[in-house]
Amino acid sequence: MLLILGSSPMVEGIPAFFAAGKYGPGLIAAMSIVFAASTIVTYMVLCVTSTAGLQRVHLGAFERYGEVLSGAFIALVGVAFWLWPVL
Repeated sequence: MLLILGSSPMVEGIPAFFAAGKYGPGLIAAMSIVFAASTIVTYMVLCVTSTAGLQRVHLGAFERYGEVLSGAFIALVGVAFWLWPVL
């Protein structure tokens, strides 16, 4: 979850929005539009290219049991965080 939430480019954009606040709502709206468009385009390009690249990769048994492995990994992380305060 931290990797997904930490990948947001808004973390770096917050100071710019605060700095632009003194120039009025027009600049903030323009910055928001540019930020939204660039974020959407970036994520779309990365998803399409990575999907195209992954179509060429064959992982054998990992493809068949991928859901089980990812579920087991998520459960393992959950158990680790559940036991962390105990240790």
